Amino acid sequence: MTSDLEVFAQFVRDEERKERDAKKAARDQRRQADEHNRLVKAKEDAAALVKRLRSSDRATAEEKAEADAAYKAALAAVVAAETGESPTWAPPAPAPGATAETDAEPDTQPEPDADAEPV
Repeated sequence: MTSDLEVFAQFVRDEERKERDAKKAARDQRRQADEHNRLVKAKEDAAALVKRLRSSDRATAEEKAEADAAYKAALAAVVAAETGESPTWAPPAPAPGATAETDAEPDTQPEPDADAEPV
């Protein structure tokens, strides 16, 4: 009798483990899909910005270059997520612990003089 009870208990535990594993796999799959959708959205937003800046007469060359670089980085992230490998043309990833350019360079513009008259 105990043997049947032990077999049944083991069967129940195995079924519960299978159910937990299936839920975990589904959760992981949803996370991957959400991450992919986020990467594609970032790429599309970057592409829209590039298009808008290219058609703008007011956009500076620096703004256009930054937008192009952001688009290439976003596209490389999508390709890397889909293929598992970073494309050869992808911009280099920032080094861990590195700060953004704006944080790395001190502000070299002088502070406005409080006594100066506005122009």
